Amino acid sequence: MGSACAAAGLVLIPRAPLEFVVLIVNVIAVLAMPPALAFLLLLVNDRDVMGEYVNRTWDNIAGVTVAVFLICVGIAFGLATLFPKWLGG
Repeated sequence: MGSACAAAGLVLIPRAPLEFVVLIVNVIAVLAMPPALAFLLLLVNDRDVMGEYVNRTWDNIAGVTVAVFLICVGIAFGLATLFPKWLGG
């Protein structure tokens, strides 16, 4: 509730750089994504939690591949957001 109120208050500030705020929020989300993905991969490989539905080898290969791809794309997005001149923008 407090986060929603803070966000609403930020949007109501006159001449606030809202585009910049949105980009920074996305960069923070990119920084929070790798630990979340690692936790999820660890969770689906825990036999105590998942029982018979634990990940198999090919599931882990696919999961790690997708996680690495998303992390790389997220890092590229973050760098492009923080340093737009690098892309000729």
